[in-house]
Amino acid sequence: MKLNHFTDFSMRVLIYLNQKKDTPQSSLDDLATTFKISRNHLIKVVQFLSANELVLTKRGKSGGIVISEKAKEIQLGDLIHLLEQDDSPVVNCDSKPCIFKSHNCKLKSLFNRAYTAFIDSLNESNLSDLEFSDWNSIFQNNPNA
Repeated sequence: MKLNHFTDFSMRVLIYLNQKKDTPQSSLDDLATTFKISRNHLIKVVQFLSANELVLTKRGKSGGIVISEKAKEIQLGDLIHLLEQDDSPVVNCDSKPCIFKSHNCKLKSLFNRAYTAFIDSLNESNLSDLEFSDWNSIFQNNPNA
């Protein structure tokens, strides 16, 4: 299964914030520089994460973005499903008229069953299972991390 860029960027932000122990908050500029991702993309990501209470944001000089307890506890499958923002992410028989729809096509049900198994498998883990033991070495050459 291929995840969309929004989910990819969201997971990078959450993994990063979850492992940031010394200074738990980050700015949009820090995240954009660290991940080499457009600040505009990250604004949308952080707004979504904030609206869903996965990060806490505070404006101003002492502000920043911090991971929430909810994000630390949510199961990865539920998180991915939320980030994908689609109840039928694999195949949508209604997006373009499909000639097989009225002929008992089983493709959609097979994909939906596989997607459910994918989510169930991910639900065996949470963000803490994605922690790196060599975290600092990842960002040694990046002073903004």
